[in-house]
Amino acid sequence: MFRLMTGLLSGILLLTGCTLDKEEEVRLLLSDWTELGETFFFQSSSTCTAAVFHTSDRPRITSLLDRARSVNTGMKMLADGKPVLFRVAGKSPNAVTEAIMSRDLPQGIGILNSGLAGVNCMSEIVKGVYYRAILNPESNLVFVPDSRAMVVLDKQAMALIYVRGNS
Repeated sequence: MFRLMTGLLSGILLLTGCTLDKEEEVRLLLSDWTELGETFFFQSSSTCTAAVFHTSDRPRITSLLDRARSVNTGMKMLADGKPVLFRVAGKSPNAVTEAIMSRDLPQGIGILNSGLAGVNCMSEIVKGVYYRAILNPESNLVFVPDSRAMVVLDKQAMALIYVRGNS
């Protein structure tokens, strides 16, 4: 009986130690695209990751990322497996996601799932920051197809938000 309990406890500890992402790895990915400041929030479990990083006072995404000025162009880039920065005039990240869903439901749901799953790892304060950012037409949306991560740059809040789900 003791061996069984010890084995179960070890298994539980092993499972609770599993996380989808590590902060250092997320920082490394994002630092290729923008200048990151301090970490405001980082939470990762086996099913989701949510992170908020401060940015410089003039936040921007580097030209290393392919830019899409229309939803159709961005969808073609995503189909090629490339990370894409959506800069569609007058559209918030939420509106871009809705437009993708109306054109290609599976692709749109993939982006939506990333954003929704990451909410499960957020505190209430971070949820507020995130919702304001995705509804702001001045925010930029980046989608990374291989990891199914969604990144939102909120220039007004000087924050970069990373969300990802294990779906």
